[in-house]
Amino acid sequence: MKFNPGFVIGEVVSNREVSKAFGCAIMGGMRPSTKTGTLVLISDMTKPFYKDEWKNDILHYTGMGKYGDQTLKGNNNIKLYESDVNGIELHLFEVYEKTKYTYKGIVKLADKPYQTSQQDEDKNNRKVWVFPLKQVDEKVVYKKDPEVEKANIIKDEELIDSLKDIRQIDQYDFAYRGMPKSKSEPSVINKIEVQKRSRSTAMNALKHAKFMCEIDETHPSFIRRNMNINYVEPHHLVPLEYSDQFDISLDVEENIVSLCSNCHNLLHYGKDFEPLLLKLYEERKELLSHVGIAISYEELVEMYL
Repeated sequence: MKFNPGFVIGEVVSNREVSKAFGCAIMGGMRPSTKTGTLVLISDMTKPFYKDEWKNDILHYTGMGKYGDQTLKGNNNIKLYESDVNGIELHLFEVYEKTKYTYKGIVKLADKPYQTSQQDEDKNNRKVWVFPLKQVDEKVVYKKDPEVEKANIIKDEELIDSLKDIRQIDQYDFAYRGMPKSKSEPSVINKIEVQKRSRSTAMNALKHAKFMCEIDETHPSFIRRNMNINYVEPHHLVPLEYSDQFDISLDVEENIVSLCSNCHNLLHYGKDFEPLLLKLYEERKELLSHVGIAISYEELVEMYL
């Protein structure tokens, strides 16, 4: 039976939270717990003498022992080596920044452990054990942070407000470029980093949609006071609050849809948002792929829950 620590894959927690959840030690790269029947593995990328490395979705995880040749005797290396038969459950955390432990879920041996040469903490060559590990469940569950969500709502409202008073449009046509875009420097709201929204990018997306609702062009709207065009609102299909999950910018025209006010609010706050989201995803998934935004519909739904 799988042990549930109460974390979701991708969640960042503290060292103390790891220890409390698993009933394991607070130090060490391998932390067994008889209480939960688990072996917690810490892949700490901030420690250069442990050469952990991902290759083709397999983590080549270096065994324990800072100095001299590593052994399978008298330590936790043997527990990991025999994990296919001893019944212990392996849970992996990665550390790319000190004090921040990212939960990667349950893992298991992907191949037979092997020995290779690495330098120890004193830069002396020694033999180490390397354990190829693969994730049992790779699904990332996206958890909403209320403060991050609040900060992003503020930026979304600022963007919509900036588009309300349109007095002049240089041209009414816009063609997608189909090119990934680098992230801009984030803004800071209440000590929370938030990705900026470009007014011109949002306007381009509305132009491409001819200022119509992309759920249904017949949806009622109204004509803007200062321009003879429909009032519609821009909506980032893959929400910008999840920008940290992507290496490229989500603030691109291909990720922005044009919606009437009712559809926009339904997506954000409505109970029956999924039919709308599915329609938009099916129409945009290839465009998203062209700009480097790789996401499944199931993952997208998680972001809206």
